[in-house]
Amino acid sequence: MPEIKVTPLGAGQDVGRSCILVSIGGKNIMLDCGMHMGYNDDRRFPDFSYITQNGRLTEFLDCVIISHFHLDHCGALPFMSEMVGYDGPIYMTHPTKAICPILLEDFRKITVDKKGETNFFTSQMIKDCMKKVVPLNLHQTVQVDDELEIKAYYAGHVLGAAMVHIKVGLESVVYTGDYNMTPDRHLGAAWIDKCRPDVLISESTYATTIRDSKRCRERDFLKKVHESIERGGKVIFRVSGILYFGVESLLQAFHNMDQPEDSKNLCTKKHV
Repeated sequence: MPEIKVTPLGAGQDVGRSCILVSIGGKNIMLDCGMHMGYNDDRRFPDFSYITQNGRLTEFLDCVIISHFHLDHCGALPFMSEMVGYDGPIYMTHPTKAICPILLEDFRKITVDKKGETNFFTSQMIKDCMKKVVPLNLHQTVQVDDELEIKAYYAGHVLGAAMVHIKVGLESVVYTGDYNMTPDRHLGAAWIDKCRPDVLISESTYATTIRDSKRCRERDFLKKVHESIERGGKVIFRVSGILYFGVESLLQAFHNMDQPEDSKNLCTKKHV
């Protein structure tokens, strides 16, 4: 069996800076390029020096694939492409391409404009990076070159999240990124064609965690909302702007239940 090499450049035994280098059939593919939110120095970036100590990454990589827009999966992308140096194709879905630069710019403002940190990418670098993006449609087979092909599948998790099936000749790898098998009010369960990849790389952060059903968690949460309001209290949801739709779904669930008259005490505090 031909050798398939999998090298974590980040998030091997950690949550954050997800970045995996896969070598298959003579091709090198970078899967995700995230940032670790727990560090304020170069440790927040994946270890790109493993690929090359000097020079640009372009000649060592055939393509980069981003699974979704969360910063632990895409946050180091402008640093990698514009500061380390990569001019090849970057693949992601259309929703990810739309949302990714918004989150990158927001994080840049916090890191550089407010905290005054250096060795960080600029707004122009984000724009230049996104010019290298090739948008993917789900279930679309994309021929990267004569030998390498990729196909994206629905992953649930967040809008635009995708799993990817990578094939070089008779060899194949499936990379899940973050995925969700439980449908909710906005997103369905992950789905992929029946296949037999030589290697499966799966997200496993909560692999050993058994949680109550989403319906039970919503019910328990809304019960606490009711109890607070009945006591004359106020309820504030503190969420990021990108997750605001999740609060709206909870509010809808709340209004579908018998509610106290003082429902005006229910409000949201939106952070953008």
